[in-house]
Amino acid sequence: MSAWLLFFHFCKFGLLCFGGGYMLIPLLTAEFVGADKLLTPERFGNLISISQLTPGPVGINTATYVGYISDKVPGSLAATLGLVFPTLVLAGLAMKFIIKYREHALMKGILYGARVGAAALVIYAVLIFLELSLLRSSWDFSGFPEISSGGLLIMLTAVILLKKLKMPTTGVILLSGLLGALLVPILG
Repeated sequence: MSAWLLFFHFCKFGLLCFGGGYMLIPLLTAEFVGADKLLTPERFGNLISISQLTPGPVGINTATYVGYISDKVPGSLAATLGLVFPTLVLAGLAMKFIIKYREHALMKGILYGARVGAAALVIYAVLIFLELSLLRSSWDFSGFPEISSGGLLIMLTAVILLKKLKMPTTGVILLSGLLGALLVPILG
């Protein structure tokens, strides 16, 4: 895919990604993940993992990675700039408008609807993460898929480390990667 096409795709994503980089996951999945597309589901899962392990926002890291896979350095620059361009242009305008009309019923409704839509995208991203990491088969809601015992063990450990022991997220991600390296050869 050319750098210009990447720029335009990621501009579109930048316009639609209210609420952060995780909102990008369903959009990327629809556009770039599949048998005849740029990324396989496994490679996409690796991309998300790498985006978590590298410094910076997940959306920017993901755009840079997808751009590089597609068109090396020009693709990385185009995808990254495309993702942030709408924000740079529209953020100032939107904030003035929102501040001016924040008490108007229509504005309250728009902001409420955007939050609900963003929550739906987060839930969808969670389902994608579950399918990429915890489930051994696709989740099509017709039946319950097989769960990876290693993935379940890592997930429960991560939740305990985050919630009970208040371990920093970076440490949890690194430890999860180490557990994965140890458990996958054993549990598959």
